[in-house]
Amino acid sequence: MREWLVLTLACVLFIGAALLPTAAIGQVILGQLTPRLEKTAEQPAEGFYITPSLSVGEIYDDNLFFSSTQRAKDFFTRVSPVLQAGYQSTPLTLLGGYTFDSEFYSKHSELTTAQMRQRGLIELKATPDQALTLSVSGAYYQTKTPQELNLTTGLATRRVLAERYTGSPAFTYRFDPLTTAKGDYTYSKDLLAGFITIDSHIENLTLDHRLSPRDTVGPGYVGRQFAFSGFPALTSHAFTLGWSHELTPLTSFTLRGGPRLTEGTVDRLPEALVSISHKLKSGQLSLAYASTLTTIIGQSAAARAQSITGKATTELLPKLVVSAVPAIFWVSSDIFKSTVYSVILEASHQLTKTLALQASYQYSFQRGSFNPQTGPTGPTNVEILHNIFLIRLTVTYPTRVD
Repeated sequence: MREWLVLTLACVLFIGAALLPTAAIGQVILGQLTPRLEKTAEQPAEGFYITPSLSVGEIYDDNLFFSSTQRAKDFFTRVSPVLQAGYQSTPLTLLGGYTFDSEFYSKHSELTTAQMRQRGLIELKATPDQALTLSVSGAYYQTKTPQELNLTTGLATRRVLAERYTGSPAFTYRFDPLTTAKGDYTYSKDLLAGFITIDSHIENLTLDHRLSPRDTVGPGYVGRQFAFSGFPALTSHAFTLGWSHELTPLTSFTLRGGPRLTEGTVDRLPEALVSISHKLKSGQLSLAYASTLTTIIGQSAAARAQSITGKATTELLPKLVVSAVPAIFWVSSDIFKSTVYSVILEASHQLTKTLALQASYQYSFQRGSFNPQTGPTGPTNVEILHNIFLIRLTVTYPTRVD
């Protein structure tokens, strides 16, 4: 723990030098596909748009193969073209996007590839009337660094080709000014070369009722079914109660939790989410705890995951935004336990209207009986230390089609 605190402090002192690391790119790329549309009350930004962009970055990775002993280091260049297109209007929004990463390694030329990862997204959102909002989205993700797909656990996984397909319809219905129902269903298929396939079905339902200008309460339900090829499927149901409260106009917190039943047995850990956020003059602070049931790509059993995640973002200077995202993950199943510590430091400066300079640093440390190379290791503890530095330039040319 002392080592963790020292390293965290060192990372914070380093924030002026850094940006978005390999794993973080995998976690946020679908959000990056969403174009920013400037709207005004007088003239809404409606119509068709196309947003091509190109990023070129230099990266240093000190543990290319997630090894606990001999860590392979290398510098490499990443080139990432992105194409986004869509249609924006009051009742209908359509978004599509595609991007891929080409990587060129200095020493480990066997890793050089024109497609280290590729990602595609399509999303449709409709508002038939003021009370009802409908949406449906689909995404495709292919990568040779599957750790990017372990979003809920942060667990490292060895380099191998992995794919994820997702589809998710959702709705929001406002019964009256005080009561709103929300629901969504997400299907995902994970494929890892030489390993098992995982099919996930997750349903979420919530009913929120505003008791006062500052308080909102309501029940919720989360249903999950995980099907592992060649292994029995697993089903769980979580019944929750939520409460959101505005402490001040700038500070709010949310509590949601309840028992979770897996295969008819009440889990030792409940389903839970606790978060607090505070708006700054030019930024935001947040802290969240989550407890959930999830899958790990390539593994044939579900895992219980707990996490504490913080985030601090501020505009340090005009057009210079910096952020820090520390996180701790506790992951366990019937055959392994692991803890992952992570810190992401990021800085982004908008040099011109079309050109941005970004830098980041990511530190991660994984300890426990899960080996990225072989999977669960029984009683043997494995320690994985990983540092990634990145600096990149991004050119963007948004175009509206009238």
